[in-house]
Amino acid sequence: MFVSFKNVFRKTIFARSYCQRAAKNDRKTMGIIVIGDEILKGEVQDTNSAFLAQELHKLGLKLQKISVIGDEINDVSQEVRLFSGKYDYVITSGGIGCTHDDITFEAVAKAFNVPLYEHPELRKLCFKFYKTENPDSPGLKLARVPSIAKLNWETSAGYQINYPIISVNNIYIFPGIPQLLRKAFLASSKVLFRTDSQFFTKNIFCNATEDKIVDILNTVVQEYPQVQFGSYPKLNDSEYKVKLTIESSKEDLTEKAYQKLLDLLPKGFIVK
Repeated sequence: MFVSFKNVFRKTIFARSYCQRAAKNDRKTMGIIVIGDEILKGEVQDTNSAFLAQELHKLGLKLQKISVIGDEINDVSQEVRLFSGKYDYVITSGGIGCTHDDITFEAVAKAFNVPLYEHPELRKLCFKFYKTENPDSPGLKLARVPSIAKLNWETSAGYQINYPIISVNNIYIFPGIPQLLRKAFLASSKVLFRTDSQFFTKNIFCNATEDKIVDILNTVVQEYPQVQFGSYPKLNDSEYKVKLTIESSKEDLTEKAYQKLLDLLPKGFIVK
């Protein structure tokens, strides 16, 4: 029997796009802006966005976009303004420090049309950290933040972190150094990013290629519009060829969709 490759491809693309847009609810949305010329030049590999994507998903937040942008104040300012209007929460990573290319505070201030000012608490903190009281110390650049900035000291464990997370409206400014970002995020994320959502996920591993299962997947996707489905091919793997994910904010709904797929897929296709 002749099978049109174009038809199979069209069905596969439909399944993927439908999977992505089918499950719509009121989950809080998130955007990430990664700042640094070194990322765009390939001199440093960005690991922060991958870490944040995983952790935000665990919190029940819907990450909708990751942007990587260079150390240009105008460009960062425009991106911050755009993201702030589109998403409930926005995280920036990088561009804070005492060197010439640390422009995030200035760019965020420009995005909201407010001036920078030297925050007295941060001033004391910088003097202590850099072990100086020199008013011309380069380290004081870390104390000059947007005038409407909020200092977030609280952690989910109840103690205060050593250096606060600076936020301006719905923009949360994190360091670019991975170790510092991870430590700060894990300590404060449950306090900063509150959500009632939770995800329930099931996986099915198949030894058949996508074109063999796409019609079945399309059927279940359309039957359960509040469930998010994913189809991820794996090349050159002896164990499985496609991983299917079934996910929603309701455990019983996830289970029903999962069982429906198990019932419709040929038993010989299912690895686990």
